Amino acid sequence: MSGIVGIYYLDGRPVEQEFLGRMVDRLAHRGADGAGIWCEASVGLAHRMLWTTPESLLEKLPLVSSQGHWVLTADARIDNREELISALGLTQCPVEKITDSQLILAAYEKWGNGCPQRLLGDFAFAIWDQRQQVLFCARDHSGVKPFYYYYSPGKFFAFASEIKGLFCLPEVSRRVNQAKVGIYLCQLTGFASLKSDTFYQDIRRLPPAQWLEVSERGLNFQSYWDLDAEAQRIQFKSDGEYVETFRERFTQAVACRLRSAYPVVSTLSGGLDSSSVSCVARNLLRGQNLSPNPSPARRGVSCSPLPWQGRGAGGVRFPLLTVYGDCGVPSTDEKDYVNAVLAQGGFQHSIATVRNPIGSAQTVTPWIDRPVQMPTPAMLLASLQSVQQQGARVVLTGHDGDTIVSHGQDYPAELIELGKWDCLKDIVISRLDKGKESADKKRVEYELYQYVLPYFNQLVKDFKIKGYWQGLSKVSRNWSFSLRGIVSLPVRSIYHNLRQVKWQAYNSKINRDFARQVGLNGLLQDELDYQFGYLPSEYLNHHRGITSDNMQDINEQVDGMSAALGIEPRHPFLDKRLVELCLAVPAHLKFCNGFGRGVMRRAMKDILPEDVRRRGSKVDFYGFIIPEMETDERELIEEVLGGESELSRYIDSHALYQEYREFSKSAAPWQSRRRRARMIACAMFLGMWLRQSKDCG
Repeated sequence: MSGIVGIYYLDGRPVEQEFLGRMVDRLAHRGADGAGIWCEASVGLAHRMLWTTPESLLEKLPLVSSQGHWVLTADARIDNREELISALGLTQCPVEKITDSQLILAAYEKWGNGCPQRLLGDFAFAIWDQRQQVLFCARDHSGVKPFYYYYSPGKFFAFASEIKGLFCLPEVSRRVNQAKVGIYLCQLTGFASLKSDTFYQDIRRLPPAQWLEVSERGLNFQSYWDLDAEAQRIQFKSDGEYVETFRERFTQAVACRLRSAYPVVSTLSGGLDSSSVSCVARNLLRGQNLSPNPSPARRGVSCSPLPWQGRGAGGVRFPLLTVYGDCGVPSTDEKDYVNAVLAQGGFQHSIATVRNPIGSAQTVTPWIDRPVQMPTPAMLLASLQSVQQQGARVVLTGHDGDTIVSHGQDYPAELIELGKWDCLKDIVISRLDKGKESADKKRVEYELYQYVLPYFNQLVKDFKIKGYWQGLSKVSRNWSFSLRGIVSLPVRSIYHNLRQVKWQAYNSKINRDFARQVGLNGLLQDELDYQFGYLPSEYLNHHRGITSDNMQDINEQVDGMSAALGIEPRHPFLDKRLVELCLAVPAHLKFCNGFGRGVMRRAMKDILPEDVRRRGSKVDFYGFIIPEMETDERELIEEVLGGESELSRYIDSHALYQEYREFSKSAAPWQSRRRRARMIACAMFLGMWLRQSKDCG
């Protein structure tokens, strides 16, 4: 992990090194191992260095090419080093002496703007092309590495790894993005449409898998990765081949992310994702071959070996370090699953005590330059602090395994579209763990009803009247629905399409004047149409999830929190090769009779403990958050919500304060108060950001 910044004056003004110095100093936490600045006329690039990989110990950035035609600054870890070294004709050099930044610059020299698609790994970089008078910028496939920029046409372009770096420049304003705040306050739970905007009106971010050329002619964007096309190329004859290929690519993804000059810590929550990452990493450090004799056709591009990671001074392998965040309440307790993993051996485990689910946001908000957008940052913060205390610079996570591997929850919609009504009924009955003769009819009908309603809603929306009545006939004939169930389908479908979206249904405490000013109902309707719009197959829904804004949002928050503590987060599930495979997996294998993520569960056989591999439960952090909101966090909440502040422009603070007072006195169990807790926490996180942003202004 590193920090990058740059300035390009399109009007020909010379860059003042003082401004670059301010920017790079503002990002000092991203790199304690050095800083560098390069300036020439109207262009300047700078860098903060954090050593993580063995090769990074040799890096000095910005890097100027031997001819002086190109200059690079980069925050990058390149995984397909051997392939690139061969393709770029660098085989005469010792592999361990070739840095990742040298590979990026050589790739640009050879392939120009085609270089990002040749790279595997996590990266954000900028190259000044003296010959073309173009600043070329690129971001990795999944948006793991951040890239923010400000652009004034014909005058000025600047970029930085963090928004705070841009605020060192007097031209960059802190105007709040009102529309983004409005949608944020509505707290939607679907997969958001991918956008380049941020919570600041004038600051943008380069979307994942895109490159950008900046010149006097303006900005030129282009996507360099067609996920759909790559996934469509992956076709195997049997489920077993998909399972074996998953094991190979997942092992490959973990191995690439173990390349480190320092100890690596893996988060271990006891869930399927983090446990899989930890167990595979442990086995790799033990030298175990998890996929003997992999097929070259399925293997894909190999990654560099691991000569450093996992060895002490005498060359003896040491255990994988792991960390578990303990909230201390039953609803989040996963220690039984964690202990099942630890019983296999090969781990050096630590437990981080998690505190202050709301107050922790005060700590991390200045780090991430935006309101917190997760139930609580406390769990991640405690784990990262433990990683830092152990002297590690790299943390492996199971981040977004749910989205990438997919539970296949939209497979039933696909069966309906294909007319496989009986097949879906059999799956529902099987999932309810009852035989056909003894299955509760009402329960089966309820489950089927939930699956078929979106299908009928879409038929009404598309005015496919004939198809609608044919569908009702098939439901009646194949599923033996009750008369009440049959009649309610058209009624509910028509109501669904006629109702108007009202922001009050999502957060009634939003300031009415603000909602009217930004046109919140319209913004909300557009977002709902994208997030919850009907798609007729599991594949399309899975693709929507992978390419959503949710992943970019979480990536950037995790990066900001990690960077503040001098740690590089690495996410094996976001490996390009693994993402492509997971999207290509047949829908029935994802769905796994309602159990979900079948390809991964099968691939982890004999690697994970059976209790973990077959686990279907999830923890509920609100069992930790809500009691704390009523006790230890009360003073902070009353201080933020009870006083006069910028928050009142967006929220009816008085009404929300009264809501909190009633909420904190309620005798209802916490399980029934999640929505109110989310609304209060959301306002708290927004208030903290508004205050922090104003204080820094």
